[in-house]
Amino acid sequence: MKRILLFVFTVLGAFQLFAQTTECSELFISGYVEGYGNNRALELYNPTDAAIDLSGYSIGRFSNGDFPPNLFEGIQLPNDMIDPYGIYVIVIDKRDSLGTGFEVPVWNGYQLWDVLIDDVTGDTIFDLDGNPVYGVQYDPDNNNIPFYGNVYHEWLDLEGKADVFLCPVYAVNNAMYFNGNDAVCLIKGTEVMQDYSNVIDVIGVVGEDPGDSWETSEGGWITKDKSLTRNSNIKEGTGLVFAALGDTMAYADWEISFKNDFSGLTTHNCACDPLSVGEINQIPFKVFPNPLSGNELTIEAEEAIEEVVIYNILGELVFSQKVDNFIQQTTLNTPDLNTGIYAIVIYFENDSQSVKKLMIEK
Repeated sequence: MKRILLFVFTVLGAFQLFAQTTECSELFISGYVEGYGNNRALELYNPTDAAIDLSGYSIGRFSNGDFPPNLFEGIQLPNDMIDPYGIYVIVIDKRDSLGTGFEVPVWNGYQLWDVLIDDVTGDTIFDLDGNPVYGVQYDPDNNNIPFYGNVYHEWLDLEGKADVFLCPVYAVNNAMYFNGNDAVCLIKGTEVMQDYSNVIDVIGVVGEDPGDSWETSEGGWITKDKSLTRNSNIKEGTGLVFAALGDTMAYADWEISFKNDFSGLTTHNCACDPLSVGEINQIPFKVFPNPLSGNELTIEAEEAIEEVVIYNILGELVFSQKVDNFIQQTTLNTPDLNTGIYAIVIYFENDSQSVKKLMIEK
């Protein structure tokens, strides 16, 4: 009973938060991927209760932080609608499985996944705990074109998460060819105004060349070889983030994940959504695939998991399973659930818990 009441309280708190705020009125960037080769993606989120025509917006970059408005390298978004509290995933248009060099394709889930071998010694690579390290296999003798297998891995599939593919040719439009030192922006319209007033959201800092990447206070990379997910309490974009004004990147507003982590795309939990379950986030965790179309669900957390519980939108318990041996990653077989929105609650030791929204698609 205690746990059910806590969940209901969380839902009611989200409703109250939504009712009191004047935010949640404009699109913002909810996800970012800067991965291997051409694994580049942006996710947009609509925090409003009305569909929005994306053709009134553009995305792009200030290369190496360059700041005059005319140096913005942007591309207008297509005439697609983004649903209320919905997301829209933009992926660079590199889909030729035979592409090499600068044309290497985005991953589609069929890349060969196996133990990594040292190119020089031919020995298996092990991590600090003595476990073999796994990764996508590439042909070093053929411009690092990936090898393909017959097994599909959803968590390696960036191509399948796209709502649109943009910028197939660099010389025609290079808006999606961002690296860790490029300030990535969402703007209203097709060009940046002279006063920058139509800049809605920025990842990085306009007018600042960070070197390889913007960094945390501890010196860790934020934007190079990373995947970013906006925290659920963020309800609007940054507006202009400008070095000349002394601005810095608010990296605490993002969950920073490892290179080529696509699990944060295609769904976003935001306090603007009246159906949001909030996110207690005492202990960060990932859940994938999300949306879930089958029954196999993987949970990965930063601490040992004690129990996984799923509630429907009414707060009714629909699934519960204890986790043996208190491990940090587990794969569960869930029951056949109806299409819709659910809350997945992870319980840890000492009554710690974290919550995220789980989408079921059948």
